[in-house]
Amino acid sequence: MQENAKTHAISEDVIEACHNGIVAWEKFSGIKPILIEGEDDFKKTKERWMVIKKFFNAEKIEYKEIFSTNGSILSKIVNLIYFLDYVSIYNAIFKNIDPSPVKSIDYIKKNL
Repeated sequence: MQENAKTHAISEDVIEACHNGIVAWEKFSGIKPILIEGEDDFKKTKERWMVIKKFFNAEKIEYKEIFSTNGSILSKIVNLIYFLDYVSIYNAIFKNIDPSPVKSIDYIKKNL
């Protein structure tokens, strides 16, 4: 999202999202969380996703869910990398942003 759609993005693992990360959702931010899950996530991880969703629903916080493919951890990671990269490109196009120039990165490289 940051490189292609020129949009701020953060990521947290589900453990941190259930601890300090959840506190920030007590105040409106206009940001929509994207939950990246797996059908074969560990049982306790699935429980955490359920609790987070219940909290978001109670607070009327709109969220999106993305599920990895089934298979090995490598196939899941590669699938999510490609999928989310395409999402960031489509997000840029949707916002009429050209995803190709990265002026700020060029500036940093030039000045290092």
